[in-house]
Amino acid sequence: MEEKRVNHLEQISQEDWGKTPTSVKKLVEEMAQQIEQQEKKLAEVLSVQEQLLEKVNRTSVNSSSP
Repeated sequence: MEEKRVNHLEQISQEDWGKTPTSVKKLVEEMAQQIEQQEKKLAEVLSVQEQLLEKVNRTSVNSSSP
């Protein structure tokens, strides 16, 4: 269930990136890092959510424990 990660900076052409002011490049790079961090956190949260849902939905009928 792993999705391919998008490198957001690769979506900007070299020509456009070359024309971009340094301050804007820095901001875009920081934002891309933040997006990557948030995507990782989201994946962790979704994993925990899935585990908790499995635990909540476990009953004596579909579990080996009473």
